[in-house]
Amino acid sequence: MTDRLLLTPREAAYRLGVSTRHLWNLTKPRGPIPVVRLGRRTFYRPQDLEDFVANVARLGRQTPRPEQEGDVGDEL
Repeated sequence: MTDRLLLTPREAAYRLGVSTRHLWNLTKPRGPIPVVRLGRRTFYRPQDLEDFVANVARLGRQTPRPEQEGDVGDEL
């Protein structure tokens, strides 16, 4: 078993391709990514990061693109 059970914030941010500050904003209670706290340290489970990415990808496919919504000027 080469995969670690828990990742540090720096490792988790690297895997997601975001800064640690942005990861902090995505972390519960501010955002959807759960954390594991051991004492004063914060860790992330790789499965939670994968679930987050899958969720974002799924929601992105469901969101209509601006060119598919119609003309912006129609609402005036």
